[in-house]
Amino acid sequence: MQQHTTSTPTKIACFVSMFAGIFAAIYAFVSRNHNTALVLGIAAIVLGGLSVLKAHKNIDDTQVATAGIFMAVVACAVALWNMYH
Repeated sequence: MQQHTTSTPTKIACFVSMFAGIFAAIYAFVSRNHNTALVLGIAAIVLGGLSVLKAHKNIDDTQVATAGIFMAVVACAVALWNMYH
C-alpha cells in the first residue's frame, strides 16, 4: 500500500492537535479550576478529530493527531475525577 503525502498545513494541524492535548492534560493535573480543564480537554478532542479527518490518508500524521486526542481524553478524565472527588 502506498503512503499518501500530506501538505505542510496538515502536518502542522496534527502537531498542534498533539500539543493541545498535552497542554490540556498538564493543565488538568496542575489546575484547581476543573471546569476550565474540562473545556480545554473537550476543545482538544474536537481539534484532534478535525486533524484526523484532514490527515486520514497518512498514517504518521493520523498517529500524531490521535496521540493528541488520547491526551485530551486523559485531561477530561482527570478534570471529571477532580470535580466529583
